[in-house]
Amino acid sequence: MALILALGGSAGVVAIDDAMPEDKPSIEERLTAQSERLDVKLDLIDACRDWDNCTVDNATLDDYETHVSEKLVQINSCLADYENCTLDDLKKEHDADKANMTFEEKLENRTSRIADGLQMVEACRNVDDCDIDEETLDRIEEKLEKKSDKLERCSQDLDKCEEKHKERKHKRMKKVRHKVRKHMDEQETV
Repeated sequence: MALILALGGSAGVVAIDDAMPEDKPSIEERLTAQSERLDVKLDLIDACRDWDNCTVDNATLDDYETHVSEKLVQINSCLADYENCTLDDLKKEHDADKANMTFEEKLENRTSRIADGLQMVEACRNVDDCDIDEETLDRIEEKLEKKSDKLERCSQDLDKCEEKHKERKHKRMKKVRHKVRKHMDEQETV
């Protein structure tokens, strides 16, 4: 991550891959895996639409589908022209609404999205057309349940949880800055 920040957003992902340690997956491998995960999300959304008992409303499903589809197009176009792909091509568009949300509102929003995800997994298990294997569904469900448990614990003491969140974010940024400085120093000595 520090390397990516040091090289900047306009750096080509191929250049970043060349600078990455051999034991780390390349950005191309990561993008391919992310593309596959997004395909699974689209299948889950379709399953929820097909299942009569799915409680996620159509407007929410439409929003999810739009977001996932746009991200998938972005990743697939980068994979198709990998040599010319830059980090700016993969940049996340931050939702302006989220910037104005309180920590409590963000927590509620996240809890709702997790519940929707669990509902989509359940829908996939109950729809014949859903081709996602049981192992993948179990893995997704387990991950969502862990997140749900964590958010539940967090909701018990919002102030403490928000403070921990800020501390972790600050600590991460400090660590990244240190790595960037170290990398830049190494580049100067070469």
